[in-house]
Amino acid sequence: MGTHFKAAASMAALLVSLSLSVPAAAQTTIFNTKDFHQDKALWTNPAYYRNNTPGQLAGMALNIVPYQGEGQVGAARLYGSQGSGTPDATNLASPYPFKTAMEQYQAWLKDAKRGTKHTKDTIPDWGGLWVIGGGRGGGEGRGPASDVVKYLKPKYQEYYVQELKASSEARSWSAASMCLPRGFFASLDASEFIVTPNQVWTLSTSFTENTIRWIYTDGSGHAPAQLQFPKWHGESVGFWNGDTLIVHTNQIRAWRGGPGGEFTDKLETVEKYHRVGDRIEGEITIYDPDVFVGPAFQRMNFTRSKDTKPENRPLYNTCTDTNGPSPNVYLDAKGFLNEHVPGEAGFNWNPSDPRPWGTWLTESDKRYKAYLAAGGKPPVQADQTPGNGQRQRPN
Repeated sequence: MGTHFKAAASMAALLVSLSLSVPAAAQTTIFNTKDFHQDKALWTNPAYYRNNTPGQLAGMALNIVPYQGEGQVGAARLYGSQGSGTPDATNLASPYPFKTAMEQYQAWLKDAKRGTKHTKDTIPDWGGLWVIGGGRGGGEGRGPASDVVKYLKPKYQEYYVQELKASSEARSWSAASMCLPRGFFASLDASEFIVTPNQVWTLSTSFTENTIRWIYTDGSGHAPAQLQFPKWHGESVGFWNGDTLIVHTNQIRAWRGGPGGEFTDKLETVEKYHRVGDRIEGEITIYDPDVFVGPAFQRMNFTRSKDTKPENRPLYNTCTDTNGPSPNVYLDAKGFLNEHVPGEAGFNWNPSDPRPWGTWLTESDKRYKAYLAAGGKPPVQADQTPGNGQRQRPN
């Protein structure tokens, strides 16, 4: 018995030794895989991403045409380099015991004794401009991409890994580039809070759009079930518990964004906001049973801006300011405005596609493989030894 045990232990030690001696370049990673679809058993392994966080994977290949002239190149990480993620540092699991958003919202409403009824004299002052920062989630940004993948349902694991791989090769799709709304999670990046006794508005601006949320705290509740439908920012109602704002949002249109990369129209959320000095400390619990294995959780921190220069005030922006008019409208041979339609040669945007980024990524995968097969140059491959992978800035 003892001899067999020692032999088994010796064999196990030998196997571990051999696995550790295998050069990193010989191991299948997201950087050298021939087909990431075949790597399902590796998707939740930090080594598959060489311990890179989702943020570190993005833009690794900015040195390739046509991005080699971009200002980001000097600070980009070498493609395939070792990341600094700490396994299990990102924990997306909600700390609360609730199974649904409504259960959580109603429990907190009960704890608040149906909510604090503020007047214009008692309503909290959240004036000024605010800058979101500090990251979101339980350690989000510190853990490797595998930390996120393991909290997703199988289908959305595949979607997420596909996006990570494309992003590491500088093939990224954004709603803004298509002049489309950025969706619900972008609306959380508030820069202003307009607070009144019966309603709260949050405002924000980006290079391509301005966003606004209406949060009704007058006790009116959500629209009747027969009148509910998915909306870009959903429908938000809330209440005050002292000087803490609680918000429930449902009827959210499925789109990209959030900790899982995308979400379905089953998404519901519960948010909490509380001002502490020059900070607003926020959190959001995310319920999307199709995407996550359980309720997800993120923190949101806002810092009051000290910049009072008039020239730095928020501006009204539209996508056409940045990207020009809609590409599907053109002047035809008769001199009339006309519109391209899906399937037309040279025009592959389908406005009825519920996942245009997925369609784009799949087509991008095919074209990128064809490009490489025809002799195209892949991203510069880093040496496969541990290191920060930082590219030196050009002189």
